[in-house]
Amino acid sequence: MKFTDRFLQSIKLPEKEYCIREGHGFTLRVLPSGVKTFQYIYTLNGKRHRMNLGQYPATTLADAREKFREAAILVGKGMSPLEQSVATAPEAALTIQKLVDDYKVFVEQHMAKSTARETVRTLDKHIITIWKERNAQEIRRKDAISLIEPIATTAPGQARGVMKIARAMFNYALDRELVEINPFTRLPAAVPSIKPVSTSRTLSDAEIKSVWDTIHSATPPGSAETRRALLLILITAQRPGEVAGLAWSEIEKKWWTIPPERIKTRIHRQESHRVFLTPLALRIIGKNPGFSDYVFPGPAVIDPVDHKAVFPPLHRKALSHMVCDERAGGRVVADGKKTEAMAEYFGLPRWTPHDLRRTAATKLSELGCPDEIIDAILNHAKKGVIGIYNRNKYDKEKQEWLTKWSAHLEGLVNIKSDSAETAEGPEDVQGK
Repeated sequence: MKFTDRFLQSIKLPEKEYCIREGHGFTLRVLPSGVKTFQYIYTLNGKRHRMNLGQYPATTLADAREKFREAAILVGKGMSPLEQSVATAPEAALTIQKLVDDYKVFVEQHMAKSTARETVRTLDKHIITIWKERNAQEIRRKDAISLIEPIATTAPGQARGVMKIARAMFNYALDRELVEINPFTRLPAAVPSIKPVSTSRTLSDAEIKSVWDTIHSATPPGSAETRRALLLILITAQRPGEVAGLAWSEIEKKWWTIPPERIKTRIHRQESHRVFLTPLALRIIGKNPGFSDYVFPGPAVIDPVDHKAVFPPLHRKALSHMVCDERAGGRVVADGKKTEAMAEYFGLPRWTPHDLRRTAATKLSELGCPDEIIDAILNHAKKGVIGIYNRNKYDKEKQEWLTKWSAHLEGLVNIKSDSAETAEGPEDVQGK
């Protein structure tokens, strides 16, 4: 087929890499990231070669064709166009600083705000400070190991996070043919301490009751905000980061609508996600005290403009810190007094806030909830044709099954339903 600008601009993002051939070796390579690269595929001396001619639209179709014709003439004479290209002026070296700057723009455009903030912070703290002026093309596996290994000796979880973000950045560069290798690929094989831990943990009925009782004990762990946020994860089955950032403006009557910019898997489709709030969930959310835009406010910070205290949302990591906190022998807090001793993970085998979401999903399944409805409640992104055409929001089913799960949970932890609270309206809950 004959390439035209109209055709090239109409190409949709594929799920897998593929090539489109115009003829005589003139080819367009299309990546899932959206990168479109002109290439010349030819055979010389019995070997197949692939020559990049530039990325579209930075390289125009006309310019790519001209480069293709010049290369084809050389091949016709038995000469390698790749060897001839070394005579051209070399491009300026891609520094890590330039790569990081470009990648920051990419993540801010294509990732949820919370993910983008964490990515930028990690790149500035752990990558720029070490490799700022290094040539990105010269970074090798030994460099990646030297970067990650010292962090892993004291904070394996943090090292794993740095590795994931650095690996994603180099994948970004690799897709755009800015580098030839990703030095962070399979890095856990060289640094075993950063291997991911098991993510299949679900809490038993006894463990759910134990967590609930600990949170409601006379000397509970963490702050009131972190405790309430953990309980809401369990009740609604939503992601910890989305619960921690819950804003009062997202609640209308008995529904919580999470905007697309706060959703991990839907940033590309720009679709919101609706969560039914049962009476138990509304009880945990409580009334709006009016001093913060967020249901679970974090510590106050001083606004640099008007010098007033503002309360940003609770940080996602505060939930994890609360769960894994250990108070061996108690801690001195004031006047020589000590807090009560507290076992790590509330005295249970290791678990995380995300495990509460997985637990809720598992319990929904045990109650008989269909997998498709569980996926809708969890807001799992659908793939392929189903993801494009199936836009059923399942509001009725979400309400039915979250209500059943909430009632089951109340019975499990011995909560007595209060008729007044059950009838409580959204205006009362939000304090409006």
